[in-house]
Amino acid sequence: MLTQLNLERLKNCDLNLLLALAVLLNEAHVSNAAKQLGLSQSAMSQTLKRLRLMFADPLLLKSNNGMTLTNKAQAIALELTPLLDKTARILEADHFSPKTAQGRIRFIMNDITAQLIMTPLIALMSEQAPGIELEYISQSANGFQLLRRGQVDAVIGFYDDVPTPLSSQVIGKSSWQMVTHKLSNSQHKHIDESAIKLLRYQFQEHNQLHSLASLEQINAENAAYALTTASLSALLYALQTNNTATLLPHFALNILPEQQIQEFAWLGKPIKLDLKICWDRHHRAPDLQRWFRQQLATLLHQHLPLEKVS
Repeated sequence: MLTQLNLERLKNCDLNLLLALAVLLNEAHVSNAAKQLGLSQSAMSQTLKRLRLMFADPLLLKSNNGMTLTNKAQAIALELTPLLDKTARILEADHFSPKTAQGRIRFIMNDITAQLIMTPLIALMSEQAPGIELEYISQSANGFQLLRRGQVDAVIGFYDDVPTPLSSQVIGKSSWQMVTHKLSNSQHKHIDESAIKLLRYQFQEHNQLHSLASLEQINAENAAYALTTASLSALLYALQTNNTATLLPHFALNILPEQQIQEFAWLGKPIKLDLKICWDRHHRAPDLQRWFRQQLATLLHQHLPLEKVS
């Protein structure tokens, strides 16, 4: 604790002299110390005089082998060297290190993507940023609002547009396609477009252009939505309802049972959607957030079938 007495002592001391003292005690040679600090020999000699007055001790004594440290100088060196090393580390604190980072990162993505990367993401963070706690939030319609308010750090999803002033980066492209259920639509090749009911996976709240393009392929651009959900399991149960269809990513096949996949009937043609990571550039801890986005982008490419973008 910094006491009033210690504060007064520090105010009356030229702390720059401590660096010169550390070099002098390490070199035990005035000329060599002057070279290290970029000073002339005469300036270094004057500095030594000031230090001798400050500590009321000669500090360095001439001997047959040059100069030797007094007992007081040796005691000072033992304390001063680690103190300056620690000061240098404090000054380097602006150089971000995930190993020493502390806090929580909140991010939003759909549950399919989360299931595919959550295990490797936790493993990576445990190894490289053990002081960071992750908080996953399922995709919702107000994700961008939470991002602007600083309540989440990143939103990952398939979006046509990202509202200003948010920033975004395209991580890669992925195939999505309209799908129905074979058992509930046994005549899916002749599905009644006028009666079709759409099930909306939550990402579609911000992807209307691509949603319309996929609906045009099956002549259902005027179809009404019966359900909007961020839950893949809820979506698949609802898909068993007669004459329903939804837009689903092909990478969902990586987490679904084979039996369930065989019940799908794909409609139209696949469309390529951009997977984006979105953030607020004015948000807290920019170095940590930037590092996290880089790690997340790498994991997404490793565990999702994404096409790279130029």
